[in-house]
Amino acid sequence: MKRSTAVNDDFTRVKSRDCPTSACAAPSGSPCRTGKGRVAVHYHTARFRLVPQLAKALNVPAPAVRKPGAVWTELPRPVSAGTEPVEHVRLGFARTSTARRSLDAQLGSLAEAG
Repeated sequence: MKRSTAVNDDFTRVKSRDCPTSACAAPSGSPCRTGKGRVAVHYHTARFRLVPQLAKALNVPAPAVRKPGAVWTELPRPVSAGTEPVEHVRLGFARTSTARRSLDAQLGSLAEAG
């Protein structure tokens, strides 16, 4: 019984975060999705690693109630109990192999991506 409660807590913690995986981008409250528009069997690693208690987990399965393999649809976002949403940091990286090369094209692409 205790492990079942722990798994349910894991699910609750993970679903309270937006999925940072660009191919998924599932909002909080919704399960992760596959590239073919289905509910993923496991939450994406980048999503469950946002939960400190799960940072070293190998995977976090989506519970059966989420119907893994079914057509994905966005679910309502959970109501926050007076907490501020967690913002994700977007990092960009530009480099050149020599001082003579220009970063202009890379910097332009990074600026377009925000």
